[in-house]
Amino acid sequence: MTSNRSSFCRSNLNLVALTVAFFMLGACASNVQKRVGFIPESIKLKEVDKETSSFRSSSLVAASFTEIMVESTTTPAYGAYGDLSEEQLGELRIKVTNKLKESFATMPGVGNRAAPRRLVIHAAITAIKPNKPVLNVAPQTQMLKRGYGFASCEIYATEGESGPIVAAFMQTVDTQRFGLSKLTPTGTAALAADEWAKEFRKLFGN
Repeated sequence: MTSNRSSFCRSNLNLVALTVAFFMLGACASNVQKRVGFIPESIKLKEVDKETSSFRSSSLVAASFTEIMVESTTTPAYGAYGDLSEEQLGELRIKVTNKLKESFATMPGVGNRAAPRRLVIHAAITAIKPNKPVLNVAPQTQMLKRGYGFASCEIYATEGESGPIVAAFMQTVDTQRFGLSKLTPTGTAALAADEWAKEFRKLFGN
């Protein structure tokens, strides 16, 4: 009887431990960040999913823009980038800028000088939690995702340098279990740069 009772208690304790771990994993599953104000507050973003919000002007006609200008990406949120160095942040800013340029390079109408109309893209990395690679090497050390990070952005586009905003986008990208991005402090942010550029470009259609 005592043996059966001990076995029962151990089983219950294991179940409790698994349940706690499950809920903790769920709590760590998303690190969605609030707006920092890079996108003007007058722009009302619509939630696409838990990680993404966007805005698209009803008057937006992508093909009518003949010139695309991508301003240098900024990191305006003081203290929101963990222990990353200025050099690491600089590399990420350049990466986001370049990925946006690549995504918009083939937009219809670009290069047509008959009726010049400029689209200006403004981008900011608003938060980064760097990965902790030493905790992401072996499966057992990835428990509770303690070594995982995230990266967040706010991006918007104006007609001309200071004209009306025609599109806006914010998103948080979490570190994923599979892939190599978790093995460097800035891996998730670097991967997110490509994702942000592609998703923002989709707001403009083909």
